[in-house]
Amino acid sequence: MKNVLLLGAGLVAKPLVRYLLDQEDIGVTIASRTLSKAEKLTEGHPKGKTLQWVVEDSETLRKLVEDADIAISLLPTMFLLSSAYYN
Repeated sequence: MKNVLLLGAGLVAKPLVRYLLDQEDIGVTIASRTLSKAEKLTEGHPKGKTLQWVVEDSETLRKLVEDADIAISLLPTMFLLSSAYYN
């Protein structure tokens, strides 16, 4: 199964999460400042994981990106550079 990391759980995330979770071979990990928003998006789906994460936590971001097949940032533009990960 492929793992998609999604940064952010705002309004734009809902259709993407639903689409990805409907795919047979894709799991989704949502990292969000507000855990309850991430949990609402996965609705307890067995292929959905959630965790609370803040953009300043670069160590956790590094681990999340390493475990993901693809990472998608839906964070506000002011956080794009600070959430960028360079290997």
